Amino acid sequence: MLEARVDNSSVEKKLTETAYRSHNFNVIPPVIGIIISDQYGNTITVFEYDSNDDDDYGPIKSYLSEDHNNLLEIDLISMYLSSFKIFAGQANIKNLSHLEIYGSNIKAQIYFLLEKYMVIVFLNSNTDLNSKQRAQVIKYCEDKLIKYEYEFKNFNNTSSREILSILEQKGKRWLRKLNIRYIQTYKNIYLRKHETTEELMNHLGLIIQNEIDEYLNYVPDEIINNFSKELRNKIQDKLFEINLNASENIKNKRII
Repeated sequence: MLEARVDNSSVEKKLTETAYRSHNFNVIPPVIGIIISDQYGNTITVFEYDSNDDDDYGPIKSYLSEDHNNLLEIDLISMYLSSFKIFAGQANIKNLSHLEIYGSNIKAQIYFLLEKYMVIVFLNSNTDLNSKQRAQVIKYCEDKLIKYEYEFKNFNNTSSREILSILEQKGKRWLRKLNIRYIQTYKNIYLRKHETTEELMNHLGLIIQNEIDEYLNYVPDEIINNFSKELRNKIQDKLFEINLNASENIKNKRII
């Protein structure tokens, strides 16, 4: 019994590691970092990974340029993205609350809070924050903006910079915990999907084989075996995809 548990644990570890790497979470964290700026694009504070962190994750700007000798500065990022808010006003787009920009490697979610601030959340392109996770990110930033209203409003003051520096350090620790929770939840969901799919395929496999034996009785065994294998693989892939969506929907309903 002990050996079986060890084997299962080893299989589960390999499965989750494969899924983890297929989504590039080993290279790009689920949540890369967060920039808080004023409505004009002046960067006030940044939550991101340090270069001396234990893992291999880098700061935000390391993911925004392929040329590591010519990295895009953080201040330019927030200033550029703030132009969307200005454009919305000129284009008569009312009550703009957030924007999303998608790329094949990373994506950004931009939230406009308290009518004076912009929160830019950089994510791995495979990261899918559910409604609760999004709310947690927004609330964390909004709480800081409200509690330290004076420091954010007067962010260039020496005393304000000292407080904001402390908030940055706390924000980095919060960011690390957020990523750990996301990855663990992702792995748990992946394992549940895999177990459910395997169980379904055990039942469907018998049906598939019986139908093949009945209708392809005179077809050479080699062709039947190849056809059966291909059919099983396609059904399994589709079940896994459907099960993924079902798991996420159930999870979101429980959260709401």
